[in-house]
Amino acid sequence: MKSEEARWIAGLRRGDAAAFAWLLDTFGGRVHGLARRYARCDADADDLTQEIFVALHASLPKFRGEAALSTFIYRVAMNHCLKHRARQKPESVPYDDLPLAASETDAPERAAARKELARTLETALGTLTEEHRQIVVLHELHGLTYSECATALGVPVGTVKSRLFHAFRKLRVQLEGYVRA
Repeated sequence: MKSEEARWIAGLRRGDAAAFAWLLDTFGGRVHGLARRYARCDADADDLTQEIFVALHASLPKFRGEAALSTFIYRVAMNHCLKHRARQKPESVPYDDLPLAASETDAPERAAARKELARTLETALGTLTEEHRQIVVLHELHGLTYSECATALGVPVGTVKSRLFHAFRKLRVQLEGYVRA
């Protein structure tokens, strides 16, 4: 564990407000982005994000530093997201905030094509099993490594690789017109 990160963690355990502000600044956007994938709307994602950070604050004494703090945070966040999904049975969340979503500066044709691709991707991700979708979201959309995904989900690295392989195989079929072989 990095010494600076260790200092912040020690501050968090003492209840230091500056350390909690650092935690929110450093991980708030990523946790909220994950929460948006599992919530029906922005308000639910905000509530879920707040619930996650309250849980993180309560569970920091359990953090032993064996994994990166970010991995620990994703594990807590993913557990809360899955519980939320089980309680809510949410509809799919639009992926319009992905980099491939249309931006205001795009030409109308390009914006329409990107919006269509975003809808197609959302539909394709919706065809995956929950386990496959979790891995794709964590690895591809949030940039976690195989090892970090394994730790966050409590599965072996080989399971992560296998799930990604099968998810990508199914996505290739679903996105056939958009993906080169």
